[in-house]
Amino acid sequence: MAVELVCPFCGFSKKTSEKMIPERAKWAICPRCRRRFEISLPGRGTASGVEEMAQEGSPHGIDRKLEMGSERSGAPWERRSENGFVWGIWRTFKEVLFSPAAFFRRLTFNGGMGEPLAFGLLVGAVGNMLGLFWPVILVSTGLFPFGSSVLGQLGAGLIFLILVVVIPISVTLSMFIYSAVFHLLLLIVRGGKNGFEATFRVVAYSQAAQAWELIPVIGSWIGGFWRLVVWVIGLREIHGVSYLKIIVAFLLPVAFLVVVSLAVVVPFLILLVQ
Repeated sequence: MAVELVCPFCGFSKKTSEKMIPERAKWAICPRCRRRFEISLPGRGTASGVEEMAQEGSPHGIDRKLEMGSERSGAPWERRSENGFVWGIWRTFKEVLFSPAAFFRRLTFNGGMGEPLAFGLLVGAVGNMLGLFWPVILVSTGLFPFGSSVLGQLGAGLIFLILVVVIPISVTLSMFIYSAVFHLLLLIVRGGKNGFEATFRVVAYSQAAQAWELIPVIGSWIGGFWRLVVWVIGLREIHGVSYLKIIVAFLLPVAFLVVVSLAVVVPFLILLVQ
């Protein structure tokens, strides 16, 4: 029988099977407001609550073991051996690009970093290659003559080296660097509760936004904005934190730069006026 757990503080609700709730469970934690509330199910006694439930703090108000098993699973890409490579990559692209909230809400955060790394590397490398391909085409057809002086200096060997070595390395490094920076910012605002791997999974699967590189000229702009949206939604869903914390975390570097700039510019202006 399906039961609905409703947070009395913010109204967030979650439907789940009664069988998935441990027999002695008494407390749940809301994934939206992070407050603990008491639950009682018909036909069950009111035995003393299991404090471990509250300490685990799953995003769906049930214990972490349930969350990582029944409630969350790997991406379609990680199940491609069951349904085929084309199905796995197509479903992952479709869900990340057009329903990221549902995708990351279901995505497990402890399934290992190998599969998301492989997806991010494959998609990111192809996307970056497309980003290099379109300028070459535009220059060669004379539609963008200003870049001919630069691209004309690239020989076949150098282009091959960029495609095979430089791009894959840069994509891999960028995924780890972005993940480390994002996770550090989340820890500052007390939002990275599910660990570094969860953050890395969001960054890796957000590489699906590179699909917009198929559009000439403006594709990279669309892809960059789309990936930012996926980051915000994905980090919110996989860590079970509020959008406010995510936005604050993203604005921390901007605030830091503003403070540093003011610390340099204001004394200079005062000296200039004097």
